[in-house]
Amino acid sequence: MLIVRPMSKLTAVVLAAGQGTRMKSAVPKVLHPIAGRPLLHYSVAAALEVGAEHAVVVVSPANRQAVAEALARAFGDSRISLVVQDPPRGTGDAARFGLDVVGSGLVLVLYGDTPLLAAGDLAALVAAYRSQSPDVALLSCNLDDPSGYGRVLRGSRGEVLEVREDRDLESDGQRAVREVNAGVYVADSDTLRRSLEQLSPANAQGEYYLTDIVGMGARGRGAVAVSGGAENLVGVNDRAQLAAAEEAMYRRIAERHARAGATVRGDARIDDTVALGPDATISAGVFLRGNTTVRRGATIDVGCVVTDSEIGENAELGAYAVLDRVTVPANARIDAFARRV
Repeated sequence: MLIVRPMSKLTAVVLAAGQGTRMKSAVPKVLHPIAGRPLLHYSVAAALEVGAEHAVVVVSPANRQAVAEALARAFGDSRISLVVQDPPRGTGDAARFGLDVVGSGLVLVLYGDTPLLAAGDLAALVAAYRSQSPDVALLSCNLDDPSGYGRVLRGSRGEVLEVREDRDLESDGQRAVREVNAGVYVADSDTLRRSLEQLSPANAQGEYYLTDIVGMGARGRGAVAVSGGAENLVGVNDRAQLAAAEEAMYRRIAERHARAGATVRGDARIDDTVALGPDATISAGVFLRGNTTVRRGATIDVGCVVTDSEIGENAELGAYAVLDRVTVPANARIDAFARRV
């Protein structure tokens, strides 16, 4: 007789309480915009897309209200919960706050500053955990310059032994390791809870490191590292990294629309919130922003800036038109250099 075991439900815990001091901004790091959405949006969306039934977002007292409003607009209230970490005592402590409101099942822990993390990356991690049943599974990647990142340290047989933060590395050999921790984990909630209870701040930062659960797992049923592409897994810590991530996101968005039947040329910038119909043509230098919809067969010429507008079927915008909250009827044409605000 074949016995089919039901899959455990999956809950996401998204860590978003960090101060983000390197952004040098009054705006909380996870709320900085990238391609029309807050940075945090993409991590939450990826977790829900991969099958998380609920996302628990760990925030700080300072960003709680703004984060709550941003997530409610995008996802509603039923699938998102917020938990406040106060005082801030490290990532392991933040995960404990999140886990306090999680029941049984699998827990996916990730950060709110990894906008390029895709559901496919998370699906591979969850699949590895379910097939191998270690204490913990984590995502890793290889970097040419791993300085500043926690290293995945392995034994002589290639087994994962631990993750050690950059400032706690003990030798040149450890510092030369190119495999770094991407900060995304899957574990059973009971196992994760026991591991988090054992954390101590015996490190250079004097904080509770979430990475310590990897060493604990290695000493138990094992820790499994699933390798992914660095372009998806590296987080955003400053404005330069934010700009680089946004460029990559714009390329990803353009490719998505192209595969769906639209033509996107050159360096067009299309927010993640924009909808394009089949056979729409978007020329180089165009910016499509906010809740803009471009219907089937519409053409938008070079240099147009369109915000929160609807462009009807087979309509045409001449070069450098600027539209803000405008509805363009089907088959209409807005001549070059027109301005409709």
